[in-house]
Amino acid sequence: MPERAASMAQVFDRTAQHHGARVFLRDKRDKVWHDHSWTAISEAAGRLRAGLIRLGIKPGDRVAILSDNSPQWVIVDQAVLGLGATTVPLYTTSNIEETRHVLSDSGARIVAANGPEMVKKILGMAGSIPEVGGVIAVHYGAEPQGASNGSPPVMTLASASGDLAAGITEGSRDDLATIIYTSGTTGPSKGVMLTHGNLLANCEDALKVLGLNETDSILSFLPVAHSFERTAGYYTVMMGGGTIAYAEGLTQIAANLQEIRPTIVLTVPRLLEVIYGRVKKGVESSPAIRRAIFNAAIATGAKAAEYRHRGRPLPPHLALMMPLYRKLVFKRIVDIFGGRVRYMISGGAPLPVEINRMLAAAEIPIVEGYGLTETSPIVSVNLHGMNRIGTVGRPLPHVETKTAADGELLVRGPTVMKGYYHREDETRATIDPDGWLHTGDIAQIDAEGYIKITDRKKEIIVLSGGKNISPANLETRLATDSYISQVCVIGDRRKHLAALIVPNLENLADFLKQNQLAAQAPEEIVKAPAVKQLFQDRIHEFNKPLSDVEKIAEFTLLPRPWTQEAGELTPSLKMRRKVVQEHCKDQIESMYRE
Repeated sequence: MPERAASMAQVFDRTAQHHGARVFLRDKRDKVWHDHSWTAISEAAGRLRAGLIRLGIKPGDRVAILSDNSPQWVIVDQAVLGLGATTVPLYTTSNIEETRHVLSDSGARIVAANGPEMVKKILGMAGSIPEVGGVIAVHYGAEPQGASNGSPPVMTLASASGDLAAGITEGSRDDLATIIYTSGTTGPSKGVMLTHGNLLANCEDALKVLGLNETDSILSFLPVAHSFERTAGYYTVMMGGGTIAYAEGLTQIAANLQEIRPTIVLTVPRLLEVIYGRVKKGVESSPAIRRAIFNAAIATGAKAAEYRHRGRPLPPHLALMMPLYRKLVFKRIVDIFGGRVRYMISGGAPLPVEINRMLAAAEIPIVEGYGLTETSPIVSVNLHGMNRIGTVGRPLPHVETKTAADGELLVRGPTVMKGYYHREDETRATIDPDGWLHTGDIAQIDAEGYIKITDRKKEIIVLSGGKNISPANLETRLATDSYISQVCVIGDRRKHLAALIVPNLENLADFLKQNQLAAQAPEEIVKAPAVKQLFQDRIHEFNKPLSDVEKIAEFTLLPRPWTQEAGELTPSLKMRRKVVQEHCKDQIESMYRE
């Protein structure tokens, strides 16, 4: 039995030696997929490690990575980890103020930047990040440039690397591996300190329960700077010896899924909502007979999924009908994801039950999980044959969970962070003396251990009449409307609820054409009486089953979607509620004006 790995770098080193010339990473350049073997990535990381040592980087120093998902990200990460230093991931979508905050707070000494714009971004803030002594431009075709006007020198990956590869340091599971700055929905980001032991424990548990191996492949499109993609989509796949292909970008995901045909897909609800909306729109515009067949297929598939999710064989009548519906309906949905997926894991935010049920009915192997950056990140996940729609599954083998008196979910185990970087008070406020991490999420845990997240502790709306309302529950349900792209429910300390709604203009195309609005700008479309009436009717239907205090009394249509660049969305596409409400304060006040 192999000796237990002491660091993530040691896992990579062992796996690379075992697989050698096999393909580890793939990226697409000039319309062609390029393969990178385990040996090639390992040797490149070793040479860069030698270069970092020459530049004076020591164990414990911080090296930041500003890059989209790419082989270079892995090369830099493994070079740094193998040196005993600490990686600090940066989001390419973060604004300058946030990037400066992370670099300054972490004290990063080197920044690896992928792309001319990313290099320019770092050089532009040079005067305010004095600890940064150099920039490594890791993109293809990069050119070195000397220091000037107080800016650090720019090296290329080649010029920063040594001629010979440096080996990895011994390391310990207690060593700090990374500082990941949380994309919190409020306040400045905090650096979450994760050790090699934290990450290894999470990967080992995930590998065990999911059964990932060297035959698996993943299309990586969520930002690897985020803990979900970093641990589940990179480290766990690496530990299992699988292959990682990097998507060209969000707009090319659909095409890349067809090209790579992955066996593992990590996603967030927002992307599935888009797919769900397109499928639903296609069905609604179909002839009556096709709509009837689709609805019958989903109803039958949903019943079959109930048996499958409990590991039970299908009764004869379902087993007889499913082959027909696979051919007539489900194959088209399965093919959207490449046709080979054996695990699709949704995390980062609650997955609407309607979307989960449709995908499960079509035999898409969708499961929902839950985690936080502070827990490395996976806490729980549903598994095939043990799936409960509406829950986030059961905890990983070495993770403990319970609820506090107020319903807050508490987590304890080897995956819980070391603490917040330079924030001892906030660390003590989050991790109690018994080692329980307070998640801030309200949850229910049933007798079998399945966890259901019901709300955020600090995002409860309290109406002026004293009634408590969960905005997240309403938003999740509203988001399944094919005409709604984004929604924010408001009403704290107000007399009733209201909603900010970003319409899905793509799905509204036929309606706009019928009402001679197709040529109008979004600012004019949201003001059009016909559009307002359409949404009024849909909100009226949405309100029917709700109690009076839960009903959406007013709404405002917004012409532009919320974005990461404007600070309104986190990198995992979750809404920053306070930022959205601040940016839309005039529209909010107009809805509550007498």
